[in-house]
Order: sequence, then C-alpha cells, then structure tokens
Amino acid sequence: MQNRYVGDIGDYMKLALLRTLLPDRSLGVAWWLYPDENHNSDGRHISYLDQPLLWRSLDPPLFDHLKAVVASGMRQVAALEHEALLPGARFFSEPMPTVGSRAQRREARLAWFERLQHTLEDCDLLFLDPDNGLETKNFDLGAPLSGKSVALSELRSLRRPGRTLISYHHQTRRPGGHAVELDHWGARLRAVGFAEVDAVRAGAYSPRAFFLLDADVELRDRASGLVERGGKSLSWHPKLSPRSSGKELEGAILLEKRSLDQATSTRHTISLCAKAAATPDLPERGRFIKAALLWYEKAAAFARRVMIRSRD
Repeated sequence: MQNRYVGDIGDYMKLALLRTLLPDRSLGVAWWLYPDENHNSDGRHISYLDQPLLWRSLDPPLFDHLKAVVASGMRQVAALEHEALLPGARFFSEPMPTVGSRAQRREARLAWFERLQHTLEDCDLLFLDPDNGLETKNFDLGAPLSGKSVALSELRSLRRPGRTLISYHHQTRRPGGHAVELDHWGARLRAVGFAEVDAVRAGAYSPRAFFLLDADVELRDRASGLVERGGKSLSWHPKLSPRSSGKELEGAILLEKRSLDQATSTRHTISLCAKAAATPDLPERGRFIKAALLWYEKAAAFARRVMIRSRD
C-alpha cells in the first residue's frame, strides 16, 4: 500500500470485501505501508468515482466516503481508518523500513514485523495489504524492494487456529494466465500450512486477488455473496488447487519447506549476532557467536538444497 493509492478502485474492492467479512469478527489491518513513489502513474484508477450508476451499488456508504476523500486531496491511509467504515478494527500503519544496507533492512523488517504481530495479536481476521502482493522469486527480506511484498514465512508466522488471513496480491503476467497463477499460489500457500485457500479476484482496471486463508464456512459464504453483488467486476475462486501432477506438487511443497526453513535459520542467525554485539560480557558473547554460527551453517545447508531442487 502507498498513500497515493488511497481511494482508487483497489481500495474500493478491498474495503468492500472487509466490510462484508467484518460482522462478529475482530479485524486487524496491516497496511504494509510503502513510501510513495513518483516514477509511474499508479493510483490513477479513480475514474470509477465518476460512474456511480455503475459502481456505487456494491457499497454505497463506502463509495461516498472514498469519493469525498479523493475530492479533498487528502489521500492518506488515515482516511480509511474511519470508525464508520470498519467498526472496531485495529490498524498497523507503521511505514515499512526501506533505508540502510541489506543487513540493516532485514533486521529492521524483522523488528517491524514483531511490532505488527504485537499490535494485531488479538485479531481473528487479519488483512495484509502489500504493495505488490505475495513474495517474488528469490525473495530476500533485505532486498531493496522487499517491502512491497509479504513473505510466505511471515504468513506462516501469523497463522494460528481460529484466525483467517486475507492477503492482497496484484496479478502478474505469469505464463498460463491469471487462473493458473491463482492455482500456483493455492499450492504454495497450502505448502506453508494453510488448509483452506480461496480467492476473490477483482478484474476492474488492473487484475488483483485477495487470498482468503483458513476461512470458515461463514466467511466463505459472505465472500461469495459479495462476488454475486459485484457482477462481472468480481469472481470467486474457492478451494484453489494446483493443475500439476502429484509428483510436481510434492516437489513444490518440499522446496517451500526448505525455503521457509532457510528463512527461519537466517532470522535466528541475525538475532544472535545482534545479541552478541550488544552484550559486554565476553563469555556470553562467545556463546551467542557460537550459536549464530550453527544457525548460519543450517541456513547455508538449506540454501544449497533449495538451489539443487530448483535446478531439478
């Protein structure tokens, strides 16, 4: 999410979905707020606000609110945190850390994510709004543009019994088309540990998907009901499954597990190095360094296995 997007068609779709799912749930919203960029015209998709006969019926109060926000020129996520829009919701609006070296960004991202978890701990319905969506190929938390994506390891950390996650994903030009892309992510999200993976796809202006992870029957019914009201602008994709052979799926799951194990080992290594640097006690520092080296060796081993499997 970027502030310059506030009020665009993507916001209308995501907030209409959240307002549909919200009743009797404790909603937490993590904006995944990324600094505004000026190199493109993203955020321009607001012409729908000039077509009320076509768009307003999906959610009239929401439509009117977003139209007023855009007209005011105050396009900030704070304008979406209005109590009347999402009653009782909690928000994590802290900007994504993007400065420093790769190692510094990675460490800052881990600390940022811990604060997110603490802020939204009591919520049983979490919405994640990364700028681009799910992690890219060869994803690294410390990479310059990593703040635009949510890592699968982060989704796994947020997963718990009785909680549903909703994660935004901007669809790409993946070979095979958008339906194949949804199935691809269905397989990968199942490999992370989610038993149920569904998606609401919004095709207006620019295609995007909202993955519902471990949603119960009531939430799934609400989501499909919204799709029915949305007409051609929305589509419902329940119980996503891969269009690949069992052997291919088994390989994908194994690769995913090793990638996540590598991410976990890397996090432990970074954390222990930070503790070693902070302690003045030399014997204790030595123990931290020794433990960090062990986790580093594990991370390197997992990385080698992932590379071998990827070549296969």
